[in-house]
Amino acid sequence: MDHYTLSHLEAAACLWEAVLELRDRPDAEPHAIERALAIRKTFDTLGTSGLRLIVVGWIDPVDAAWYKAQERYPFSFDWNFVPRWIVDMIDWSDPRHPAIRTDSAHRDVSGAARKGASVKAPVPIGRPEHLALLERARAALETPAGLTADGSNALIRDIAHAEKWLSSSPLPWPIDVHVAVIEHRHGTNLHVALDANALDAQVAAYCREWWREIGDGRDPHSLSDRDIIEAYFDDHPHESCSTDRVMLKPPIIPHRIPQLPETGTYCVLSTAHLTFQTADRLDKWASWPPSERPIDIAASVYGWFVPTRELAKERRAQLPEDLLRLIAFGRDRGFRFVLLDCDAVSLDDLPVHDW
Repeated sequence: MDHYTLSHLEAAACLWEAVLELRDRPDAEPHAIERALAIRKTFDTLGTSGLRLIVVGWIDPVDAAWYKAQERYPFSFDWNFVPRWIVDMIDWSDPRHPAIRTDSAHRDVSGAARKGASVKAPVPIGRPEHLALLERARAALETPAGLTADGSNALIRDIAHAEKWLSSSPLPWPIDVHVAVIEHRHGTNLHVALDANALDAQVAAYCREWWREIGDGRDPHSLSDRDIIEAYFDDHPHESCSTDRVMLKPPIIPHRIPQLPETGTYCVLSTAHLTFQTADRLDKWASWPPSERPIDIAASVYGWFVPTRELAKERRAQLPEDLLRLIAFGRDRGFRFVLLDCDAVSLDDLPVHDW
């Protein structure tokens, strides 16, 4: 009877997770897609339980490969090494028998990764992996003569992979945040910080603001943040404060990011930056059918919403110069719309018309 350690079980879980990832979230390149289809065919032929038993049989080979490579491999075992090992070592051509390639049994996966032999795995990077990548990039800049063409290509590929991941995720890797919840008679205050001292500073500011409620004659500014927090909530009869440490994990990024609705911001400009004639035109255009307007506008109670997107040459010719100036003003500053409002303050950077 086989006996498995916790390390064996972790390797098996990483292998199975990587197989599912390579099947369901392939990179957008032909070899990755072909591999995903081959893995799907293997699932269909063997079934999940049958393939799972085969994958368990890869524990010792992947552990042996990791033992040889871990000292010089710059990425993590679970997120990077295991998917690369499967890509480089497993032959999926026979759906009844996915197997380790006989010509790859002694290959160095870390070396293959540096040489660019295997495709990048569609997996995220963590903070340690990112620091290791920065270290590799710095070493390449410090001693460029020691970098081979294959090593350069591998470094460029890994940087591109990191760039893609960091740009697509609002949170690049897990982080711990410190949270405090203050319950009081008016409701609940929630405070969040990246470290305990910063959280104490926020809670202590609350305690100093309401210090008079506990009848303590000491000057709250003479006490440390920790001392004032303890004194305040120990003595206050109706308020409490609880703290916790929470790990925020990056969201799972789908292979294809769904199309999101267009969003944007607007700036508010005074109608005094328009001539009376242009304001009169806008009033008329707002009442016309949309198909007949020279520009898409919407009337507000005290003015008009005007989009700042670039216009075709024939449309621009129909708009007065003062309106074009305001549209360009908003667009140059990153706004999607300009709200022209009679109550807005006029700006020194724009002409003002008295009407």
